[in-house]
Amino acid sequence: METANTERAVDVKLRSTIIHPGQPADKHTLQAKGVIIEKAGNLYLRFEEKQNGQVIRTTVKLGDEEALIMRSGAVQMRLPFSIGTPRPGTYGNGPAMFNLLVKTKELQIDTDKAGAVGDFHVHYELHADGALLGTYKLQISFMEGQK
Repeated sequence: METANTERAVDVKLRSTIIHPGQPADKHTLQAKGVIIEKAGNLYLRFEEKQNGQVIRTTVKLGDEEALIMRSGAVQMRLPFSIGTPRPGTYGNGPAMFNLLVKTKELQIDTDKAGAVGDFHVHYELHADGALLGTYKLQISFMEGQK
């Protein structure tokens, strides 16, 4: 049986800026190999990173009006993004799991027609128990590459 899913190898570049209340901005960059998968009309970007010797698997679902970041492994995270609608999310590290509220300020997803080249940009706030934890800007660029 044939499947409609297409998977292509991509090079991933991630840039993030994190601003915790009362602290200077913290900037990070990451380059990784990943895959872009087209499934049921959505694009899914998957890649892995190593942090303190542990692997974190990341999947980013890129929809037309919404996006979702899911991380598993050393960190467990689920962050849904939707402009104008605060959404519940979760973050865990080890046995502790925290409920979050994700307030998306900006969301932009640009891909070429084939989905082999793209940019994902999101600016959001994370809240827990009614308090602002931080403001985040994340940009993920991907381009068809080699496995």
